[in-house]
Amino acid sequence: MKRKERSWMYERKVGNSINPEFLKGVDEFLKYVEDHPESSNPNEVRCPCFKFKNKCLWDLDTVKLHLYRNGFLPNYYEWMCHGEGFPGTRRRESNEYREMVLDAFGQSQDQGHSEEPPVSLEEEPNAQAKPFFDLLRASEQPLYEGRSLSVLEMASRITSLKCEYNLPHKCVDGFSSLVNEAIPNNNHMAETFSEVKKIVKGLELPHEKIHACPKGCMLFWKDDAQLSTCRVCGSDRYKKTSKGSLVPLNVLFYFPITPRLQRLFATKNISEEMTWHAKNPRVQGTMAHPSDSEAWKHLDSCFLEFASEPRNVRLGLCTDGFAPLGQFGGQYSCWPVILTPYNLPLSMCMKRQFMFLSLLVPGPKNPKGNLDIYMQPLIHELKHLWEVGANTYDISRKQNFNLRAAILWIVTDFPAYGMLSGWTTVGKKACPYCMEKSKAFWLENGGKVSWFDCRRQFLPTNHPFRNSKNAFCKNKVEKGSPPHIMSGEELWECVKNLPKATDGPEALKRLKNAKKGWFKQSTLWDLPYWKYLLVRHNLDVMHVEKNFFDQLIHTIMDVKKQSCDTPSARKDIAKYCKRPQLHLQEDDRGK
Repeated sequence: MKRKERSWMYERKVGNSINPEFLKGVDEFLKYVEDHPESSNPNEVRCPCFKFKNKCLWDLDTVKLHLYRNGFLPNYYEWMCHGEGFPGTRRRESNEYREMVLDAFGQSQDQGHSEEPPVSLEEEPNAQAKPFFDLLRASEQPLYEGRSLSVLEMASRITSLKCEYNLPHKCVDGFSSLVNEAIPNNNHMAETFSEVKKIVKGLELPHEKIHACPKGCMLFWKDDAQLSTCRVCGSDRYKKTSKGSLVPLNVLFYFPITPRLQRLFATKNISEEMTWHAKNPRVQGTMAHPSDSEAWKHLDSCFLEFASEPRNVRLGLCTDGFAPLGQFGGQYSCWPVILTPYNLPLSMCMKRQFMFLSLLVPGPKNPKGNLDIYMQPLIHELKHLWEVGANTYDISRKQNFNLRAAILWIVTDFPAYGMLSGWTTVGKKACPYCMEKSKAFWLENGGKVSWFDCRRQFLPTNHPFRNSKNAFCKNKVEKGSPPHIMSGEELWECVKNLPKATDGPEALKRLKNAKKGWFKQSTLWDLPYWKYLLVRHNLDVMHVEKNFFDQLIHTIMDVKKQSCDTPSARKDIAKYCKRPQLHLQEDDRGK
């Protein structure tokens, strides 16, 4: 075939997406390869991508993903290793072909090696990962001769006990000294907690303390790191102690997610499970894991290059208010932001050790719309993980690769949904589906917003409930159609001109004066893929179920000041419904 006719091989991208002609060409290429197998095993195919250059054997699906991600090796217009070979001669019987393959691996025929290349190429850990593996190798030193327990394991267990039981330093010093005396003299046991910390130092993952305005207006970060007062409200950054030292008034704790994801790939048994979602056969029509969801599949179809590497991570983000001092420690609420990698199997996915605390937003009050201010470091890191990635060593494959990650969706309760999305969750427009077309109304006697009888519009057009005048609002039939559910692009058009919480003092003034509905542009729109997601926000089922159960059981049990069965509610029922048995009776007026 002429070089010109295969020009699609080196026209992989159109803008930021993969060229459809390239996708079609790859499918035709793999069909040709399948019809002209090199060996008796159809799953053994040489990968002609730019990285492996026909030196490694993979199955057809993996070769396709490699080609999507890396493209073809240079000048491979003649498929010498994939069926075209030499006219009139079978490729595996050709001495010339054998010499070509052996030469590609730096071998000669006299060495007696098999002509088949190795399945994969092992690599040394990159410079960033190497110190960690050096530490693990050093940890193989036993605590003392004849004991299998290593120095590192002993030090890590002591550190864990100290944290779990909140032991003071002096207690750990005494404990370490006692163990040192109890075991043989030729031991390597640390005698103090300071020595223990030096041993486990290499296991530590980084964190940052970022000073913030006491009112949550800004972070003293990046270009504002040297300021001593808030450029929005003028509040002081520090307070002076009695000894004259300066202490920050508000501190955000930030735990970068990249090194934590890299640590997963540096741990052998976990690294093997980080591609579980790609290797595990799925049951059609059953949703048992996030990888079964339409949202996951939609992200893969929109970004084929991202999907072509099964080690790329899909993350879930959740946040909620937390009272660390309990009910009796005063009114203080902080907001942890947690990230969960969904690549792992069901048995591991939601375990505590795989739920990574990313941000700890300080209190004492709810950050409300200013939560975006505290999210800035995380959003900046997530953008880098999407656009650039991080060089990561995969211990299970002994390969370095470029790790990328994306937020698949966010899980919150309803108030936190409003804080993150920028859509108000109070008042008549609180419903994020109906928006301005909401049919909610104020209860004349109850003084609250009610969404009673708003759901009939979602029923099929021929449903009998639509024409009922007694079962719902009295004398009312429903002829309307449900509101249009907007796509990500349509939502972006709604918010693209709105102010952000991070835009400075003028933007914050506009946010405070914003009407119900959209009141800000969420910082999540800074993520390049955010508007292409099928589902951006999920409501936490636990909160919905708990609130519903509380209202139901309080009403059934007639709990004072908690029951929904009140005189005001009975009066509203009489106004809106044809249910005389529930109207307020004379005997009830005194209650």
